[in-house]
Amino acid sequence: MPRSPSSPRSQAIRRINLTLEGPVAEVLAQMVPELKKLPRRGVLERVLDDPALLDRCLKAFRADPQRFSDLLVDRRNTPIEQADATLACGRTLDEVVAMVVRTCAKRQFRKRLDGVSRPLRKTDRTQDKAKNGLFERLSHLISPPPPPRRSRGEILYDSFKEHLRHDWQVALVSDYSTLSPQLVRRMGARILDYRIPEDIQKLRENPSNPPPPSTLPEPDLDILTGAVPLPTISPAPVPSSFPPPPIAAPAALGGDNRARIADILTADQKRLRPEAFTLILLTPEVRAALPHPEQTVRLTGQLAEVGGLPAKRLIGELGLRAEQLVVMMLVIHEILGPEVFRRSFGLSSNLDYVDKFIERAKADGINQGTPPTEIAAFCRRIFSSFRRS
Repeated sequence: MPRSPSSPRSQAIRRINLTLEGPVAEVLAQMVPELKKLPRRGVLERVLDDPALLDRCLKAFRADPQRFSDLLVDRRNTPIEQADATLACGRTLDEVVAMVVRTCAKRQFRKRLDGVSRPLRKTDRTQDKAKNGLFERLSHLISPPPPPRRSRGEILYDSFKEHLRHDWQVALVSDYSTLSPQLVRRMGARILDYRIPEDIQKLRENPSNPPPPSTLPEPDLDILTGAVPLPTISPAPVPSSFPPPPIAAPAALGGDNRARIADILTADQKRLRPEAFTLILLTPEVRAALPHPEQTVRLTGQLAEVGGLPAKRLIGELGLRAEQLVVMMLVIHEILGPEVFRRSFGLSSNLDYVDKFIERAKADGINQGTPPTEIAAFCRRIFSSFRRS
């Protein structure tokens, strides 16, 4: 069913487009010289049709988001601090970025594969239907017409759509257009691990046996939030003649021993309660896994920075025991530093980011039976490419 022009979603999209083509374009024109040469009317169309130009615009925004602070506000005109906070338009910054990335990708796919960048206008379809008249509508009742044939560009876009949401993907849109829809569907979310053009080209050349993606030397920061994107981990291949190693089940530990939420979170459940871990920090297995186990006071202070929601996700999805959670959070804190850690696992963390970390942990076999020392090693391996600024 087509969307009504007055539907809330249509109104939100219209407001986003007007903001992007108006105030946002004005600020970007001061940062991206090419925009000054474009006519103000239709500048959004021109940028969306040019992935290289859109990529420069997004990088300019990432480099200095404070210049857009008057536009990054909620309905109460309060500046937002996280990319998943709702803007005045009713969408989050993450959603707006995803919308821009998807529109650019769809246009490029159609341009490369169909020879046209924009979809047919609805007015054209309406006029065609009016020309058909009553006879055509009656014939449809007797013999319904076949579903409209989708173009090659639309088919590729449909296979990609769910995974087009990050600003860094704009630089890969042209390379994405060379992949087959079957390969994209088969790769699923793993396509996000391939973050440079050379990796996409290797994937295209060897679709039946996808090569491991490159490990980036130093990850960029997520747009606005500054959370550290998780580096790619390429697990060692398992010989086909050997069964995969069994995963330790909670039952092997004498039942489900995951940390009790009521015991470790503050009354408002917004953060960890440091005093709940005082004795745990003194146990030999935890001390053996921590970089500076003797600094108990400093470590308990770091635990107070862990947000309640990330802790709940980690416990719920991985079944972590209290000592495992302590080691995981403190080792990551040691690597990232307090500022980046708070944006990644603190009170205002992006839960999509936490979920990606959990996916990596599951893929590496982290569960309730994993020794704390192995959890520490996993965290150091995951963030091995991160260097503090």
